[in-house]
Amino acid sequence: MKLPIRASILSAAALFCLPGFLAAQNAAETAAETAADAPAEELTIDWIQEIINGGMTSAVLLLLSAAAVGFLVERLVRMRKKYLAPAYYADFFADAIAKNDADAIRKEAEAKPSILADAGAYIVDHSGMDEDRLQMAVADAAARAIERHRQRSYPLAIIATMAPMLGLLGTVIGMIEAFSKVAILGDTGDAALLADSISKALITTDMGLVLAIPALGAYHYLKQKLSIAELAIEESLEAMFAAFDARKK
Repeated sequence: MKLPIRASILSAAALFCLPGFLAAQNAAETAAETAADAPAEELTIDWIQEIINGGMTSAVLLLLSAAAVGFLVERLVRMRKKYLAPAYYADFFADAIAKNDADAIRKEAEAKPSILADAGAYIVDHSGMDEDRLQMAVADAAARAIERHRQRSYPLAIIATMAPMLGLLGTVIGMIEAFSKVAILGDTGDAALLADSISKALITTDMGLVLAIPALGAYHYLKQKLSIAELAIEESLEAMFAAFDARKK
């Protein structure tokens, strides 16, 4: 049985991200112990290790990053103009209607499915329906198709909302760890230990923002793209019904 595309995206993200993250975390712990003995002037910030030091919060954010990329790619593919409102279709429909070639319209809908092609096939299949009811039915079907595309873009908004909150959660966990060390060690504690815990806390906030900002931008880009397509569909439907009415007269 085939998995839904969103389940496939999340499963693939978990499959590729989590095992690698756990292995890298073990390697980073060993590297950190070695780096502790290195001269200060030779030390540089290893961002990969910093991300790994963020713990499970970083792992979840990496998983969400992979899911966001998957959702974005799927939406960019499925929201191409040829699947929504191909520019040629209104003229093609008018020409086929003028020639009274309903079969060409049906074949076009099967060969190159799109919202407009489906609407054209519906019009010729229900040509005997009352005109007002037909226009309303076609408009409703197109609106439902647009809404489905809009709902399928919504996971990007969810990821953009969750990512900063998860980053904040990681920061809180890291700060609790830092202050717990201060409470345990007191005045004899090593400031480096406190700085390390604070660094771990802040990296998750950084990751959350780095994920949320492009995810939110991508979501609004898709919304705008869909709004433009919606206007194009309305204009094309008006032209299609004008051609349909002209043939009936």
